[in-house]
Amino acid sequence: MLYVVDDELEFTSLLKELPSPIFQSLIAFNDSTLFLDTASLESDDIVILDLQMPQMDGVEIIRNLSTRSRDINLILISGMEGAVLNSTSMLASALGFNVIATFSKPFKLEQLLKVVAQASAKIKQSPQHTHYQDDAEGFSKHDLCSALKNNEFVLFYQPQIDLQSLHICGMEALIRWQHPQLGMLAPDRFLEQMKSYDLLDELTDFVIEETIKTETKLNKEGIDICASINISASSVINLSLPEKLENLISDAAITPSRFCLEVTESELMTELVPALDTLTRMRLKGFNLSIDDFGTGFSSLQQLHRIPFTELKIDRSFVSNLMLDSESQVIVEACIFLAHKLGMSVVAEGIEDEQTVKKLVTLGCDVGQGYYFAKPMPEHALFEWIKEHLPVDNTVNILRTVK
Repeated sequence: MLYVVDDELEFTSLLKELPSPIFQSLIAFNDSTLFLDTASLESDDIVILDLQMPQMDGVEIIRNLSTRSRDINLILISGMEGAVLNSTSMLASALGFNVIATFSKPFKLEQLLKVVAQASAKIKQSPQHTHYQDDAEGFSKHDLCSALKNNEFVLFYQPQIDLQSLHICGMEALIRWQHPQLGMLAPDRFLEQMKSYDLLDELTDFVIEETIKTETKLNKEGIDICASINISASSVINLSLPEKLENLISDAAITPSRFCLEVTESELMTELVPALDTLTRMRLKGFNLSIDDFGTGFSSLQQLHRIPFTELKIDRSFVSNLMLDSESQVIVEACIFLAHKLGMSVVAEGIEDEQTVKKLVTLGCDVGQGYYFAKPMPEHALFEWIKEHLPVDNTVNILRTVK
């Protein structure tokens, strides 16, 4: 269901006239109190919320919603400056809401139509709509240990594309749980519990070993692309990790430059000294290092100065709003400029449309990742995807053209 909370009657009338069955069936509220009292919200509902309501403002509405259900999809709109929209979006995300997009008035209705249509399609395809509805919070340590023992965890790979040549240049390894009853589970269903039970190191070992196996197969096929692996906080401070990784790739006869270890800013803040030790020695051994979700932490510039990163990964929250929000565009442009000045490459994740690709190319971004190019896929599908885009000269190229 699509809900619109806006005190402008003309706006809601215009939405109903849009050529889309989604908007023709929307429920509009011009009174925020009435919306909170009567709307029965489900996880697949989308709420278009104007922040400037007369009875209570958008922040108050979001706060009230958070006491009832946080599994709601929001599109925020406002005539205020972009900074207000950004702050409200961050607040809503921190409270657990899924903020799809933000719009500054005035905006084109066609843009809103496109965003809502894409979001609706994605929601319908999400795991909670294709698998059982059980909540993952009930998983015990025994459940997770059994999953590790029984090889129920699998890796999916999402291609990374060189935005200048449009060749595949890398892939990110992403963990999934093939649960025997619940089906395929995304990491947000189990990672926090793995962390609470001190199982992340074992899971990270699995990801590393499986990624090395995949890289070995690609190497035998003559396909040279880099694999990115997310490293947990506990692994970052493991002083034996550099030697362990070096031995594993040596046995597989693969060079360290084919691997990029991704670390988030928050993980670096746990124990800085051992993290600095481990990551510096990783770089000395030839591994690439990426600072993930850049711009969302509290000491980004300090971390760039401390640790020899080779790659900066712009957080998807900025990329997804690149064409809708001038502040996001400024931040993305600044990240690209800063990274290049420091000799780092830049990856933009969360790309979902051609307009964003074109803009990133204009801004000089190096690598793109997102559903626009390819969704995460299991190993066999990755090889099929590569072969479909593999010309006779063995140069991997995607079939999209950016004009």
